[in-house]
Amino acid sequence: MKNKYQNKSEENDVKKEINKQMTDYMEAYTDLWAFSGSIAAVKNGEVIFEQSYGYANVEHKVPNTSNTKFRLYSISKQFTAVVILMLEERGLLKVEDCVRKYFPDWVELDERITIHQLLTHTSGLANYSEDKEFVKLHSQNTLTKRDDIVNCVNTRALDSEPEAKWKYCNTGYFVLELLIEKLSETSYPKFMEENIFEPLGMMDSGVYNDFHLIENKASGYYLDYYEIIPCEYVNMNIISACGGLYSTVLDLLKWDTALKSEQLLTKNSIEKMNTNYENNYGYGVVVNTVDNKQLINHDGGYRGFLTVINRHLDDDFAIVVLSNYGFTNVGRVCSDLAKIALEKAYEMPSKPAEFAMSQEMIESFVGFYDDDSDVPLVVTQTADGLNLVFAGMFNFPIYPISENTFHQKWIDEQYTFDRDEDGSLSFLSWKKRINKK
Repeated sequence: MKNKYQNKSEENDVKKEINKQMTDYMEAYTDLWAFSGSIAAVKNGEVIFEQSYGYANVEHKVPNTSNTKFRLYSISKQFTAVVILMLEERGLLKVEDCVRKYFPDWVELDERITIHQLLTHTSGLANYSEDKEFVKLHSQNTLTKRDDIVNCVNTRALDSEPEAKWKYCNTGYFVLELLIEKLSETSYPKFMEENIFEPLGMMDSGVYNDFHLIENKASGYYLDYYEIIPCEYVNMNIISACGGLYSTVLDLLKWDTALKSEQLLTKNSIEKMNTNYENNYGYGVVVNTVDNKQLINHDGGYRGFLTVINRHLDDDFAIVVLSNYGFTNVGRVCSDLAKIALEKAYEMPSKPAEFAMSQEMIESFVGFYDDDSDVPLVVTQTADGLNLVFAGMFNFPIYPISENTFHQKWIDEQYTFDRDEDGSLSFLSWKKRINKK
């Protein structure tokens, strides 16, 4: 029979081997593909991996570290959901309550909409972040008034009947922010600081404020052809509760621990948060089952940042990947590193070989593609090869790896085009037009 010292030694050996494999994976990955950000993972209460790559600020060559603060964007939603459940535990609301109960002056808001529907994206509210005119007017305006957003919420027609279908909706979480402030009689940032960040020791986390200096924060970057470019300004003040938080990888591991140990919520509330209500969505989190085990996760991303947190509850394992490259494949990095930590089969990073394609075939992909979203896709050709141009702004260089599939030259992502019997091409929902009108 092994004594406790032998068992501990074997556990340390396993932990060292996992750390080595994760380190080797990321070295291979960053040799092949562009990645900038921080990664941390915890298993059975111990941090088993913690590394950073690239620059928090490319212009000044400031390296990313575990203390670098990244914009979380939609990962923020789970924090807002936890606060709503905290208020419910304090007897200040019930998630089944109708929103109009708390905002009686919103006379044009459908009285059937409930707090639960806001949390689960089933309210039917129009998503204000999809309103092009609203985004154009307010996303780069530091003086945006909340009344403008409230008016947008209160007066726009519903996209669907409440509870009729699931549709991702930032508007719902904006309303939840107003509800939190009304019931707590304090601002959303202050409530978060006093009830979440300070109690958990998440001292490098907060709600983004354009008028406050934030030390050690990362700048966001994107790709255009073969150049890293800075992303344009975003007014974070209009997306606080749905995407306005910042944090570090280590602080987010504390967040994982808090939700497992019931530091913030009772077991009943945590189970309510992690229930799959519709479209694999709970309260601010995505709820999945992988190999008969529960995976709770969410990602976030916008203009220069891509983030993901995966919490494998049954394996007592969590991993966080935060990137300030808004074009990298953080999902694959997170998934592969989790496989290593959970001792599952995985493949080392590799680069697909280029497929020999005739010039005529290459030119057949060049052209203008559109769909009902008014967000065009254009395939262009330069001396260096083909490029995908999204929304008329960013150019992704690609190369062929099969007759209809191309691979990004900078990141481990591929794009497959469909070709009909008549030869017409489409990519996802975009269909190629012969002539752009």
